[in-house]
Amino acid sequence: MSSPPSLPIYLFTFNCARLLITPSILATHLFSALDPSSPPPEIIAIGLQEFAPISYSFLRGDYLSPYLDQWSSVPHLAAQYLHSTGTTNQNFPFEYVELGRYTIGMTALFIYARRSERVKNLRFGSVGFGVWGMANKGAVAARFGYSTGGGGGEDGEEEEEINVTIVSTHLSAHEHCCTDRNRDWETLARGIIFETTTQTAPVINITSSESTPLLSENISTTTDSSSSPVSGIYHPNSHLLVMGDLNYRTSHTSPTPEDFQSFPKRTDHFNEFFKRDQLTRELTAGNTLHGLVEAPITFPPTYKYLEDVLSLLEDAEEGLGGGSSSSSTRGDKRRKQSQEDIFDWSPNRWPSWCDRILWLPANPSSPSLSKEEGGGNDIKVHRYTSIPAIRFSDHKPVGLHISLPRIKTPKTVIGGEGDNNNRDLRLNPPFPLDRDWKVKRYNAETREWIVGYAILMATTTNGLTILGCMALGAGVLWLGVTGRV
Repeated sequence: MSSPPSLPIYLFTFNCARLLITPSILATHLFSALDPSSPPPEIIAIGLQEFAPISYSFLRGDYLSPYLDQWSSVPHLAAQYLHSTGTTNQNFPFEYVELGRYTIGMTALFIYARRSERVKNLRFGSVGFGVWGMANKGAVAARFGYSTGGGGGEDGEEEEEINVTIVSTHLSAHEHCCTDRNRDWETLARGIIFETTTQTAPVINITSSESTPLLSENISTTTDSSSSPVSGIYHPNSHLLVMGDLNYRTSHTSPTPEDFQSFPKRTDHFNEFFKRDQLTRELTAGNTLHGLVEAPITFPPTYKYLEDVLSLLEDAEEGLGGGSSSSSTRGDKRRKQSQEDIFDWSPNRWPSWCDRILWLPANPSSPSLSKEEGGGNDIKVHRYTSIPAIRFSDHKPVGLHISLPRIKTPKTVIGGEGDNNNRDLRLNPPFPLDRDWKVKRYNAETREWIVGYAILMATTTNGLTILGCMALGAGVLWLGVTGRV
């Protein structure tokens, strides 16, 4: 008897420190978190935070294109790199196709597929929860169905379809803002809304929230039925995976110069340090990411490192195997150091596991699944780790290689109100949907345009030149009106 079909997915989250990346650099590292002995991913989801300067992110359009387009080719180049170096088997695909991308402020989400024809009804949603609702902090989500190509199962279904919801998010920063991060999560769960549709064609290269289909004004504020016209990130027959710079820290206060001396210096220091993790405590208390779980963390803190911009230039020179011998030597030395117990911590932030990936268990009655557990009906975690070789940001990317089973729609609500740990949150989400999401997003986008242009004018040479000319013109006009010239 064959095992039920599952969907291998690879999630990659990275805070880019607002830098324009070079695709060939990321390609050599993108799949570093894959388990080579497990099935290669059918779907790749790349979640980005701070992928462009804030002014460009608010203005969108052509300002963002150079930053987004650089990421389009990364999975394809990464697959080619694995094959060219012989570090993968022949079953690994040679190409991944970008199905869609979506941004809100400085947060983005890309969806790629090995076989695009199997992806059904790809949709996106977003919400901002920064200052005045603007998206300097925010979240993007994608929902789609994936046809496994199987059929004729014991339940008589002609086709197996696995539904998935993926969220990329960036929560509030700073050590003392743990409560703000919990509030951001509530805003995310309330404000990301999908419209139920029967269309099956995928959405291609959506780059702005302006393309989001507007929903009916008569929004239902619950999502306890698969037939509801709208739903949030929790859905009766969909997996939920959340990744991003969640920003939960290991302290409530900023470090002092004396504290810096106690920062972890070797890998054997991490277990003791992780006991201070805010996210672990808030999850246990039921204050955030309700119902979600995480694989055991065995990698170093992902933040905050001293940015090594020189590594970006060295890798750019070296490319995918070319470059001068001197640049290759420097690159080899740096990569060797990145694998040793050398951690260039920034002294003004506590080392923390800010960048994380969590998911909602397929079976809420047994949320803790190890890598070896599960058979064919449970979620299988193949590998969960960071990628320390990428050094040009103050964050380290994190990857999760996971296989998802098909979820059958639950028939009853498990647990009662306030019992988030024991009830099936797919049927009974922790928060109702926000009726005013559309008005709030429109008002926030208006503010983003104003702030974006103001920042652009104040921080670029062209902008300062325009402001200077405007000031000079206003002065000449004033002198002319007052008769002083």
